[in-house]
Amino acid sequence: MKRPSIKQALILKLSIISLFMVGLSYVSLTTMSTLRVNAEQIGTFWMQRLVTAREIKDNFLDLKLSYAQYLLEDTVEEQKAGKQEIDAAGIALDKIVAEYENGVRTARGRELINQIKPELSKYRELADHIIALEASGKTPEAVRFFKENMEPQAALVNKAVLDLVAFILSQAEGFVAASGASADSAFILTAAIAAIAVLVAMAGIVFAISGIADPIRRTASAMKRLSDGDLDSDIPYAGRADEVGEMASAVEIFRQNALNVVRLEKEAADSRSESEAARAAAQQRAEREAEQLRFATTTLGGGLRRLAAGDISFQLSEQFAAEYETLREDFNASLRQLGATIGAVLQTVHSIDNGTGEIASAAQDLSKRTEQQAASLEETAAALDEITSNVTMASKRTDEARHVALEANVSAQRSATVVSEAEQAMRRIEDSSEQISNIIGAIDEIAFQTNLLALNAGVEAARAGEAGKGFAVVAQEVRELAQRAAQAAKEIKGFIQKSSTEVQNGVKLVLETGTSLKSIGEYVVQINQLMDAIATSAREQSTGLAEINTAVNQMDQTTQQNAAMVEQSTAAAASLSSEAGRLRDLVNQFQLDSDKGAADMQRGSRSFEGSMPIRLVAPRRGIQK
Repeated sequence: MKRPSIKQALILKLSIISLFMVGLSYVSLTTMSTLRVNAEQIGTFWMQRLVTAREIKDNFLDLKLSYAQYLLEDTVEEQKAGKQEIDAAGIALDKIVAEYENGVRTARGRELINQIKPELSKYRELADHIIALEASGKTPEAVRFFKENMEPQAALVNKAVLDLVAFILSQAEGFVAASGASADSAFILTAAIAAIAVLVAMAGIVFAISGIADPIRRTASAMKRLSDGDLDSDIPYAGRADEVGEMASAVEIFRQNALNVVRLEKEAADSRSESEAARAAAQQRAEREAEQLRFATTTLGGGLRRLAAGDISFQLSEQFAAEYETLREDFNASLRQLGATIGAVLQTVHSIDNGTGEIASAAQDLSKRTEQQAASLEETAAALDEITSNVTMASKRTDEARHVALEANVSAQRSATVVSEAEQAMRRIEDSSEQISNIIGAIDEIAFQTNLLALNAGVEAARAGEAGKGFAVVAQEVRELAQRAAQAAKEIKGFIQKSSTEVQNGVKLVLETGTSLKSIGEYVVQINQLMDAIATSAREQSTGLAEINTAVNQMDQTTQQNAAMVEQSTAAAASLSSEAGRLRDLVNQFQLDSDKGAADMQRGSRSFEGSMPIRLVAPRRGIQK
């Protein structure tokens, strides 16, 4: 296979290094974008979804408590106010459900919210029935319907809401896991790309030293030996298929021409010794040929001396004898070929300078992007810290709410105890009323008997005539007194019966109050359980945020490693530039036409030196967890 030229090999290696730099930048930017998107999904979407789901649960609890409170109201005004509270709670619940439904992005999320809505509708249909029962004065039936039908339906609604909360938490945990996987993959891929880029850069340096500088140095040494008259040493790299090989082939042509000159001189000396006669006859011709040969050798020797001095900008313009003209033309052709080769080497060195300048520019761009990544990491870390603080505060508020719910449960239990004692007191009052009623009955019986005795006494007094008038008056007074006592006993008995009825109603209401307080206690227990679930979810969310912080820390370490890789690439570019300078010094030993190549080299060197300063990213402090 044909050996590639130095220029092609250098362009290939510089292109590979540039591609690795572009790949490294792409991986870093892609990973940062993925982490930023995941953090936004968790912080701005799924956390908001969780808060909205919690508001759905809280508003539903308010609606349940409003219905329970409505059953405890006695007056029309209180029932009207309770109905307004029910309507307000229902409107708030519909609003928050609609708000959540408008923000749904996944099919599963829409399926879960669609499971909640029919359960809520069924619960409200049942609630309309207890309102109708309460309006018709059937409070016990309404309470019993509330416990037997609405409470199981409320449990179904709570289960659907908890399923929605579990789905939201699973989605957030999925984004946390995706962020960790992206960070790990980016770290491995970035390290691999950077290591390969450094290896390719080192290979380029080795190639510049062993494939360009050393061959040119050895070729220049062979040219020096050739100018000193050493025609037996071989010219190295003469068969190489690149610019160095072309230069060595041109020097080999010089050596072969010098050998031909030596051979011709030997042949001329041999011809002079053949015969004196022939020499005399050919003296004039031989002297002319000798002069031509001397002129040719002198001219070629001067050309070789100028060539050894590094001057390849001349041509042998004076023609030689016909038999030596080919030698002059070959010499001039070799000079032109050598000049073209040196010019190609100059262009190659110029390409090396430009390539190192591009590497330095790419490293500078990578440094800027690394700074931008560091800034993005700081912003991401700050956002995560704020989210973590909010989750911690939400957990704290949940614990406080759970404590308040516990106190409410204790108060409800105390109220139930008080209601039980009130119920017992009512029953004692009812027993006392019954005893009083019995006593009043006895008094009424005594009054009836007294009235009857007074009537009999009046009859007997009438029979007695004048002697019994006084006794008749007394009997009449006793009878009237007995009638008034009977009337008073009757009225007292009516009051006692009415009081007994009211006491029975009071006992029934106290029983209903106890049932409602027991239901409230059960609701408080459910609230406690929900608060525990929310606190557990908040703790799990805090753990997920801690894992995201760890992933951001890993990305920060990767950024520091990128900075170190940029520094190594810059050092490699500086080393390559140094070797290019050595190569330029070797090539500058040759004098080309108008020194155009040297001027190009100096411009390339100044261009690279102007682009060398690169500001690396300073190591940043670790992100506070």
